[in-house]
Amino acid sequence: MLLLLMGNTSTIKAQGLALKSNILYDATTTPNAAIEVRLSNKWTAGINVALNPWSFSDNKKLKHLLVAPQLRYWLCESFSGHYFGANIAYVHYNVSDIKFPFGLYSGVDGERRQGDLAAIGASYGYSWILSPHWSLEAEAGLDLGYTWSDRYDYPKCGTYRGSDNKFLVLPKLALNIVYIIK
Repeated sequence: MLLLLMGNTSTIKAQGLALKSNILYDATTTPNAAIEVRLSNKWTAGINVALNPWSFSDNKKLKHLLVAPQLRYWLCESFSGHYFGANIAYVHYNVSDIKFPFGLYSGVDGERRQGDLAAIGASYGYSWILSPHWSLEAEAGLDLGYTWSDRYDYPKCGTYRGSDNKFLVLPKLALNIVYIIK
């Protein structure tokens, strides 16, 4: 999809391409980037990619690779104001002894899980124009995901405990800093 979006530059007009980073994701030590292109006055399409390759002390880790294409419908015009989004996502992960807030994913504390997740979701957001090239976006939504993973004891090279397959409801939050290429 990224190649399709980048290869279709002949139809991109002023304010037709945006580069982004989710500040909230950066706060979890996860470098990320997104590219979004204007398809029409009210439609944009993009793709988000994030990679967390780090292991922390005591073998705690939140390693993952995320790829998430998204389609947005803007109520006023592309890259400005209110929008509704639809996305799909794929995540390959290796998570160990992480305590998520609000009791989310409670099975992860005290063990290591390695697996994959596929999800589909919807979101609502708003984009504030800060200058001709810069804007700030806030986005919230929910994804319905299915995960399949192997479970291990928490210590490094821990004993295999079995596998899990389950559906999850995943919250989606983003605070994106956006650079618009004219």
